Amino acid sequence: MSLEKILQKIIEDAQTEADDIILESKKKAEEIKEKARKESSSLLEAMSKEAERQGQLEASRIITKARLEKKINTLARKKELIEEVLEKAFQKGAKGKKGLKRKVIMKEGESEEPYDEEKLKEELRTKLESEILEALKI
Repeated sequence: MSLEKILQKIIEDAQTEADDIILESKKKAEEIKEKARKESSSLLEAMSKEAERQGQLEASRIITKARLEKKINTLARKKELIEEVLEKAFQKGAKGKKGLKRKVIMKEGESEEPYDEEKLKEELRTKLESEILEALKI
């Protein structure tokens, strides 16, 4: 074999080995890219699910808060209406009268004594609220 043929053989072998290394490197690079693609896809899906879950929680919180505010406003309005009804009832009942009195019946007989209007309103308010809640089945 001549020197040129030996050099030619060495160059061909080196080129073949370089081509094999390049081919192997491309395969590994492709595998790494595919693995990264799958990992990023999984991460994106997980993040998307978490964002959706957080969004649903926030929406649920907002709805719950709105319902609570509605109930609070409704109860406040009911209390205002009860107060208004009681005031009007006492104004009507008190026309021409000096004040509320109650009869106390005892063994010795009957007696009249002044009745605290605010105390009576509070008793009536509590009873009215209970009856309204019972009627509305709340």
